[in-house]
Parts: sequence; C-alpha cells; structure tokens
Amino acid sequence: MADAVVSVLLDKLVSLLVSAGRQQLEFKDQFEETKKELQYMPEYLKLADQVRRKDRNDILKMVMSDLRELVYDAEDVIADCQLLFQKKCQGCALNFTSYCSPTHLKTRHQLGKRLSKINQKIREVKDRMKSYLVTAPRQTGKYEDGGNMPLTHPILMDEAKMVGLEDDSMKIRNWILEANGPLTVIGIVGMGGIGKTTLAQKICNRESAENSFEYSFFVTVSQNFKFDELLKKMLKKLKVEEKSLRGDDVPELLERLKSMLDEKYLAVLDDVWGTDEGRWWDSLKSALPSVEGSCVIVTSRNEKVAQSMGATDKCIHRLQVLSDDDSWSLFSKVAFARNGGKCTNPDLEVLGREIVKGCGGLPLAINIVGGMMLGKGDSIHEWKQISKHLKEELEISKKDEMIISTLELSYEELPTHLKPCFLCFSTLPEDCEISVDYMRELWIGEGFVWGRYEKTAFEIGEECLAELFNRFLILGVGKDVFESRFIRCKMHDMVRDMVIKIAREENFFVSLESGGRIGFSVQSRRLGISKNTTVLESILNSSTKLRSLFGMEIERSEIIGSVIVLCKVRWLRVLCLSLSNMKIDVVAKYWLSEIGSLQHLVFLRIENSALRRLPDSIRNLRNLQILYLTDCPNLEMLPVSITTLEKLTAVEIINCTSLECMPEGLGKLSNLEILFGFKPMNLGSKNGSDISDLKKLTGLRKLWMYIKSEKQIEGEWNVLSMLYHLQFLMLDFEGSSLESEGIVKKIDSQFSAPLISLRGLYLFNYPGESTPAWLSPISLPNLQFLEIGWGRIKKMGPRFWDSENGVWKVEVLVLKYLKEMEEEWTRMRRAMPSLRLVKVRKCPKLKSFPLNDTFKDMFANWSVWRKEEEKGGMLHARSAPILFEVAHAALEEGEGGLLISHAHSGPILSEIPSATEEEKEGPEIQEISSE
Repeated sequence: MADAVVSVLLDKLVSLLVSAGRQQLEFKDQFEETKKELQYMPEYLKLADQVRRKDRNDILKMVMSDLRELVYDAEDVIADCQLLFQKKCQGCALNFTSYCSPTHLKTRHQLGKRLSKINQKIREVKDRMKSYLVTAPRQTGKYEDGGNMPLTHPILMDEAKMVGLEDDSMKIRNWILEANGPLTVIGIVGMGGIGKTTLAQKICNRESAENSFEYSFFVTVSQNFKFDELLKKMLKKLKVEEKSLRGDDVPELLERLKSMLDEKYLAVLDDVWGTDEGRWWDSLKSALPSVEGSCVIVTSRNEKVAQSMGATDKCIHRLQVLSDDDSWSLFSKVAFARNGGKCTNPDLEVLGREIVKGCGGLPLAINIVGGMMLGKGDSIHEWKQISKHLKEELEISKKDEMIISTLELSYEELPTHLKPCFLCFSTLPEDCEISVDYMRELWIGEGFVWGRYEKTAFEIGEECLAELFNRFLILGVGKDVFESRFIRCKMHDMVRDMVIKIAREENFFVSLESGGRIGFSVQSRRLGISKNTTVLESILNSSTKLRSLFGMEIERSEIIGSVIVLCKVRWLRVLCLSLSNMKIDVVAKYWLSEIGSLQHLVFLRIENSALRRLPDSIRNLRNLQILYLTDCPNLEMLPVSITTLEKLTAVEIINCTSLECMPEGLGKLSNLEILFGFKPMNLGSKNGSDISDLKKLTGLRKLWMYIKSEKQIEGEWNVLSMLYHLQFLMLDFEGSSLESEGIVKKIDSQFSAPLISLRGLYLFNYPGESTPAWLSPISLPNLQFLEIGWGRIKKMGPRFWDSENGVWKVEVLVLKYLKEMEEEWTRMRRAMPSLRLVKVRKCPKLKSFPLNDTFKDMFANWSVWRKEEEKGGMLHARSAPILFEVAHAALEEGEGGLLISHAHSGPILSEIPSATEEEKEGPEIQEISSE
C-alpha cells in the first residue's frame, strides 16, 4: 500500500514550496530544486508500491519509509522558513537590528544547510527507487484517482429494512416474549461482519421504543476491556451521572447496578470475546437481579462464550450469511443510492453481481464494497477493474481471510487525500465513539486537510467525512437534533483491525497505554498516552520530532516535572489533553507555561482541567488555527494576546462557567469561522469584547452567544446582519429572566436587519412571553432549521405569522421544555408549508399537534411528526446534508434524531453519557449542523 501520509504531504509540500519561494528569496534556488524533485515523486511511489506488492520487496518498503521521514523533515524546514519570514516582517516593522542579529543570521545559515541536506537525500532515495523500477515514471498531476466520483454529502436512505434479517429478528423477538423465568440469556453468534451487532441493536431499539422493558441498554464489551469501565458504561446508559461514578471500585459499582435494576430489564452485551473463565461474568451476573421476564442478549463470534454465560442451545441463534438475492438487494441499496437503490444499467448489474458473489454473503463486506462502487458512478471500466482486482485478491486468500481482502481493497481504492484521514482513526481506543467535528479539526491540525478550490478547510473536511461514511469505513452514531448530519462516529472492529495494521506498517502512531506499554513503533510522529504512563518522559525525550500528542485522563503525576520535555517537541502540530479530574491547576504551571515554544502548533485542545488562565506566551503560536477549551470551570480569562493569532479559524469555549467575557480586540481575528461561547462584556466593563466587535468577523459561519444581563446588549445588534456567511446562530439568555422586560425591548429595538444567510437558529431561555419581533420570515428569509427551548414563551409573536411579506422556509422545527407554549398545529402548519419534521419534548399545552411517532433517545422521550417524500425508496431532504442509514452499518444508540451535548461530552475520546434530570435546568450545548 502506497504510503498515505507521504502521498498527501507531497502535494501540500509543492504548494508550500511555491509560497515559501516567493517569501524567502534567499532560499529560492533550494526551494525550486526541492519542488522539482518532489513533483515526480508521486509517480515513483505508485510504481514502487506496485513492485513491492508484487515481489514482496522489503527493501522498497524501507526506501519508502526513508522518503516519509524526508517529507516530514522537509515540511518542518519550510515551516521554520515561514516562521523566519514572519519574524523578518515583524523585525522590519519593530526592530530591524534584532532581525539582523548574529542569532538570526545563524538560524538562516542552518536552514540553508538543512535544505541542501534534504535535497541531497531526496536524490538518493529517488536513485534507490530507480534501481528497482522497470519503467521510468512520468510526471503526473494531483489526485489521479481514476473515475472516482466523490460525493460532497452522505446520502440519506429511507429507514432501511434489515435485509435478510427479518426472520432472525422475529425469532429472537419470540424468545423475548416467551421469557417467563427470572433471567433469560439469549446468544447471537456468527463470524465477524455477519450482522450480529446490527441485529442486536435493532432489537434493543425496538423493545425500548415499545416500552417492553422498564430498563434497556446496549453496551459493547470488546476484546480488551476493563471490568470497572464496563460497569460504568452500563450505569451511564441507565442515566447515572458520570461524575458520581468517579472513585467507585468494582464492588460499589456492582451494588449500584443491582439497586437500579429493580424492574424488568433488557441488557445487550455486544462483541463478547471471552468470560475470563467465568470470573467477570459471574461478578456481573450477581448484580443482575432475577426479575421475571428480564433478558440478556449476548453477541459473540464464539458459540462457547454464549454457552458459558448461560445461553441454552434453544436460545442460541446462529446467524447465517445472506442469500444471493438478499446480498444483491443490500448491495443495490448502497451502490445505486443515487437511483433510489435501483440498478438501471444491465451491464453494471452483471458486473455488480460478480462483485457481490465475492463478498460471501457477509453484510459488512457487501456494504463496504457497495460504498466503494457508489463513488465509481456508471463507469464500466472502473467496475471491471474492481471486479478483476477483487477476484485476484480472493484467489490468493484463504476462505476466512476473504473479508480482510475486501477491506484492504476498499483502502487501496480510497482517493489519495482520504487515506491519511482514515488512518487517524487508528489513534482511537477500541469501540470509541468520537465527535465528527473533532476528527475534522484533527485533520486540519495534521495538515491532511486544508482550504483549496475556493472552499475552507472545514468544508473540505466535511466532504472527507461524507465520503468515509458513504464507503462504510466509519459508521454514524446518532444525528443532530435536526437529523441533518451524524455528529459522532465509530468503526466496526474488523475495519479498526485493518486501519491499525496499516498504521503499524506506516509507523503512523505510537500508543502508550496505562502502565506505560508501548503499542506501536517509536519512529512514529504521533503519540497517544492514557492515564498513568510511567515512561512518558523518556519517550518524549527520544521523540523530539513529534507532530501530534494525544492525552486521555492524564494523571497529575505525569504532568509535574514534564515541562522541559514538552518544550523539546518544537514541531508539534496537534496537542490534545483530556485530564483526570484535576482540582489543582498543574497544567498551566508545568506544561502550558512554556507553550510559546510550540510555534508550529495548529490545534490546541484542553478538556477537564482546573486551568485558570492561558499563559500570555500563547501569542507566539502564530500558526494556531483551532483553540478548544471545554469543562474548565475555573477558567477566568483569556489573554488579550490571543487576539494577535491571525490564523485562528475556530475558537470553541464550552462549559467554562467562570469566564465572564471574551478578551478585548476579538475583531482582529478576521479569519474566524467558528466562535462558540461568546459572552459580550457588560456596559462599563473594561478589557472585554462587546457585540460590535463581531462586525469585523465577516467570515463567521457558526456563532454561539450567551446573554445574562441587559448590560451585555448595549451596542450594535444589527452587526449580526453584516455577517454575510453566518449560517448557524445559537442565542442563550441563560439566567436572564429577572431582567426580561429590558432585554426584550432592547433586542427588538436594535435587531431589525435581516440575516440573509442564516440556515439554523437555536433560541434558548428567551425571557419574553412571545417570540422576539425579529423571529419572522422577513428577517430570516432562508432559515431551514429552528429550535426553541426553555424560557417563558407562551406564543409566537405577531411577526412570526407575517405571511404577507414572506413565507417561512423552515423544514425542521424543534420545541422543548416550553411549559407554557399554547400554539395550535393547523396555524403552525399553514405558516410553515415546507415543514418535513417536527420534534417536541415536554410542551404539554400545544394544541392538536399530530405527534404520532414517539421514540426514546439516550436523554429522554421525543414526540415526532414527519412528512416524508418518498421516491424510489429514497428520502429526499431538500436542503439538509444527507446520510446513509443502512441497517447493517448504522450502529446507533437510538432511532430517529439524537441530541448530543457538548456539555456532557466528557473527555476527547469518550462514550456518549446519559443525561439526567439536571438537563431541565438549562440547554444542552449541541453540535451545530453544517454542510
């Protein structure tokens, strides 16, 4: 497999060299030489990879590894040159003598030597490759991926039936209905990728929706798990707060679980590999009360595992592969999704059936191959190539390795720019569910995604996510409240095994697990640490060229004394730290105090910290693009120097309750596209930003703003209408009810100009008894998604109904916790003719709303009305991004639209916790949809 990272970074390097050559004239000749050598390298890579795969040539593998290191070094040198140029510009403006100092002259001389050395090594690597290649490579353009036709959005299919699993589902349903003993254990067994998880998940969802059980929950056990973590996952699914579980040992967790399951329950234990000779299962079983009619469903590849957990032979379902017809039906739903799941080309059908035959009836393989063919369109040539390639792989594979060959082919067929994005999932723990926005921002930080073709990096990242979803290499887990996009994702365990295998081969990632065990090669430029890693300091000392450092649940002892070591990794691009319940601010003292030395840093993310303030040296992070601070309740202020970081595109401040306002000069950040947690300063305050500072942020696309006091809304509210790219706006008037009259009057008088580009609006805790005057089809002419929650609203304001001057284009309406809202359905439906989805939660006074569909998500009950426009089995969401939802791949926590909360998100790498009754006190901070 051609080195994914090298292929992408080569393309980026050529662009950087052009830019750097214009800036640094003193290095222009060396840059030109480097660019000339690198432009031919992608074709060398392709030919070398073909020879390596055919002849199993390990020497070529070593050569390609050397090239990877050279590319990294070259990018680091160019980045240093760009920093030097920035200092040169600053020196000309401030202190030219400083720029011409001996220190700077020495630095420039060293950079020149490093460039010359890299050019020499590139020539050597190319010569070594030539000796193994039969034909000379030709120069080629960027991103040659054959007839691949990438989709810019995932495709949303109608709620797909479980192809070929209807009888299986009914059989297990009957076993559940017949369960009349104290506890029935049901086993679902079969080979990997056959659909065990899908079947169990859908059964759990259906039983939950029909309220067959008082309690129902689904947890993944997996191969390598910790018993205490498994118990905590179960309790969180039962809506126990995560914070209350910290510090509990196994006996305490078992006792809590036992005390909660006091009525009929359904527990699904997915992907069980073994019972450790019964030890952990015996302990867990002691906490599962013998309540009549209760069931435990176990899925496993090993039938003996289900038997050892108490499943009798008559309650073990042996899942079979799909029939030829069902296999073709599932494949068609995916590969021909553009045509509603129908193949209209007879020649493609012949080729398609050949391809499906090679999948052996395994749903996972069929989905992934179908997703691969979706991108090929109607190209007969492309389909023939895939069919031939798949046959060749299957001829040399053993029967039980068939699915592995299919997975590897799907990776080979990925467009070049997607491969390193896909490899980033190797950094995640087993069975991890991760925010799609986090992955997108990680790709930006790594340099795998950047703005081009008149699109921002965030837009390109969204397209990359869409294609990985469509290829079923990642699975959607829950959608946003508007059901317009997946907000979290995970991987099938077999896909994860493949991505880890490739990551190992390419030295992509190093993992230091709890206890300090090294998981991958120390030659990697990415390091992951978890909990108490005793060898952290020595590893950082030997890995000074690290580009990314991920930390999860870092202990206090690991931070103290590590400041000098952290400063050595000066080429770091990504720093993500999730801390372990720290009450003392040791992060700022021991690690962040010298963060100014990380001048190449692009992505900084800190979670669960007692951090009080960021150091002023953050001004040195001239390349920082993404700053994410969450669950830092002691954070009091951000340094004013943050406003000098001109490359910042996203500032996300979540659950930092002590922060009063943003620093003065926020308007200087002209490249900002995302601003979460904006709190305007009070009138008369100093050293803060007010609403008028937003008018310079003309590129802003998403804005979350909190208003507590009437004093915060002095200023130019109409500046929001100057944000011509603003697509999503959240206004939360938290705790402002005491000053309701003044706030309502001021906003209505100052906020009059229309927000032309706004597509989504979240209005929370509004203090008025009717909606604001600006909530009208005139002021919001292109609004498609509207959510209103909490507050005192009894009715929609007069302008809301102004249909003479404009018509609402809203497609999705969400109302929640509006206890006094008394609006009537007929009038609402007439005012919003484009409605296709209405979701309601705890609005008891609404009149005649036809909320026939009720479902549970992980937080509470939703009542739903849908207007589905069906055409060939496909659900057309006219303006929302669209998503795949094929039964064999979508491993969701619940059906319908799921509301996921940043406020409850926990560590960077975390499971989705359950909400509690406390959510009634304030809004969840949701992921905002974007295309």
